[in-house]
Amino acid sequence: MINNPILRPLFIFLLYFLFNINLATAEQNKISTLKVAYIYNIAKFTSWPDTTWNNPEDAFVLCAYGEDEVTSELSMLTGKKVATHPISVVEVKSDQDYRHCHVFYISTDDRNLYRYLLSQIELQKVLTITDQSPHFTSGGFINLVEHNNRLRFQVSNQQLSTTQLVLSSKLLKLSILVDD
Repeated sequence: MINNPILRPLFIFLLYFLFNINLATAEQNKISTLKVAYIYNIAKFTSWPDTTWNNPEDAFVLCAYGEDEVTSELSMLTGKKVATHPISVVEVKSDQDYRHCHVFYISTDDRNLYRYLLSQIELQKVLTITDQSPHFTSGGFINLVEHNNRLRFQVSNQQLSTTQLVLSSKLLKLSILVDD
């Protein structure tokens, strides 16, 4: 330990500062891991049309666009299953990456980019999930939000009613409906 009376308070301050940064990073990682768990469970409680897959073992494709903690952590879902379908995580880099999405996680604050991304997918069969998006009501289905210091999710029933996707009533009971 430092015995110098001048350097000791500075050393303690530096330790405290570094410790708090680590706590903040740990808290952020915890939130992003929780959001990944929400995405996985939302997918598990959503039904797609019978014609979505040819075989019960076909991949469940979870596409992700953006550069945030959640996008980075979605890879932990690779190999887990939604019904009988093993999850394959695709990080969207080009227009070809959109082709077979079942869930599309979008992390962007750019309104024009958000609308472009939505225009590239078949909204009838792709569940879109955003993360605190200010543009969620412009065509998205589910929006992860922090509400009263808790992680929750908003659902646009109006948007979902135009698709072939069905969310479980159990899932809807836990949601915040934005356009009931």
